[in-house]
Amino acid sequence: MASSAGKVSSRRGALIGPGEPSPMFEEGALPGVLGIHGFGGTPLEVELVADVARALGRRVHLPLLPGHGTHADELSRTRWEDWAAAVEAALDRVSSPREPCVVIGLSLGSVLATHLAVTRPERVKALVLLANAFWLSAPFPAWALRAVDLLGVPDFRMPKVAADIADPVARRTHLTYGEHPVHAAVAVERAGARMRQRLSEVQVPTLIVHGERDRVCPVANAERVASQLGTRDVKVVLLPRSRHILTRDLERAEVARELRAFLERHA
Repeated sequence: MASSAGKVSSRRGALIGPGEPSPMFEEGALPGVLGIHGFGGTPLEVELVADVARALGRRVHLPLLPGHGTHADELSRTRWEDWAAAVEAALDRVSSPREPCVVIGLSLGSVLATHLAVTRPERVKALVLLANAFWLSAPFPAWALRAVDLLGVPDFRMPKVAADIADPVARRTHLTYGEHPVHAAVAVERAGARMRQRLSEVQVPTLIVHGERDRVCPVANAERVASQLGTRDVKVVLLPRSRHILTRDLERAEVARELRAFLERHA
């Protein structure tokens, strides 16, 4: 993915960090690979997915979710339905009725990936859940997010202190919003709650990868989700040194190896 040194801004709600938050699509063989980034992030978070898919000659698409890559004001106006519609459209670019694809999601992207697996099963042949966000632990627990939302505080924002990445270089160069609207964060929490009720409908081979130092989504999510999936073809990988954005963290090479092995088997 081509990236350039974008402007670093501290304006309220602006993107902070280098790089361009553009979607990415590359032609290649089917079955393709769909990589979905996380809440407040950009396709740069899952560029590792594109690197692995490209090495295998696969078609790959990393969409930019609505409300992302612009300004937090846009994020505050987006809903789960907007994100779901975007990934459904993206799915059609890397799959066909005869060639279902592998869907890989990071954080919020893992919830959206699961949405595709249960609502478009004919288009999804395998699933990868990275740092899955079916339950949250930080920056606020679910009850706190909902309480603030119910208080009706207009445009309440959570400051983004730093990306949850152990690697100091990756943390400094991570492109994300300087703050997140609580209303949008509540949408993430509710999406996780809604979709975890449907985990038993997932019938495709699934790889689950989670950082043991994740401060956003509990590491317990990995085994918890694995135990509730409808498929028994599940592999869980825990990374002892990684935090939430594990595709850019200290063990990203291990993530790449796991992704490559999974894609070689299923794509």
